[in-house]
Amino acid sequence: MNRFLNAAALAALMALLPAASARAEDGRVFSSRTACLARAEALPDFALAEAKLWERQGGAADARLCQALAQLLRGEWEAAAPALEASATELAHEAATMRANLWSRAALAWSNARKPDAAEAAYGKAVALTPNDPQLLMDRAILRAGAERYWDAVADLDRVIDLMPRQSEAWLLRAQAHHVLALDAKAMNDVQEALRLSPQNSEALLLRGNLYAAKSNLAFAKRDWETVRRVAADSPAAQVALENLNALERAHTTQQRELKRQRQE
Repeated sequence: MNRFLNAAALAALMALLPAASARAEDGRVFSSRTACLARAEALPDFALAEAKLWERQGGAADARLCQALAQLLRGEWEAAAPALEASATELAHEAATMRANLWSRAALAWSNARKPDAAEAAYGKAVALTPNDPQLLMDRAILRAGAERYWDAVADLDRVIDLMPRQSEAWLLRAQAHHVLALDAKAMNDVQEALRLSPQNSEALLLRGNLYAAKSNLAFAKRDWETVRRVAADSPAAQVALENLNALERAHTTQQRELKRQRQE
């Protein structure tokens, strides 16, 4: 989940705010929350202390929001999550997209704090505000899959695919969920679409190889696993593909020995 903690996430929030100069002319630490957020992105350690000072200077809700985001960027998950939720509630007059962003950041923090129930609740608040946000639904689907709530993950991914049918990752994630649910025909349909959209996706190739192997189509399975090793040589998927190929070779060797033994009897 850490992959969702990046500059783009903060930039998305900042894009919803008006531009402002970095320093206030009246002696306050910051002229606006936009300036504080920029500082938090660049130097969260300094920004946290400065935002606390700004709150004492009258920065109010804006200063508290900046502190919450600085804590998030510092990796202080259990402190950041409730602070972000408090800001999302306090800034009730702001646009739904901004508040949804804050709830989703809170969900990220709860997830990293290993509190999936709190993360699920925060995602619920975010989705209620922006129900047609595909990235938000994707993030929640990943959380749900991690909590082994695969049917709920599939429900979110169904919606993502409706909204963005060319999103290959959504097709792959749904294929993986369908596979865990023993719905391999659906999993194969999904992974084929994922590969149509992204032909060299190593995780999709690995999954398709596994699905072929489950149907005893070993030639096709071997082809996909070998392709994984070629297109993503140093990836975890390539390591699993190698293990699968080695297991396949051992099974073949064992079979040949057994046939030879039977012929000799």
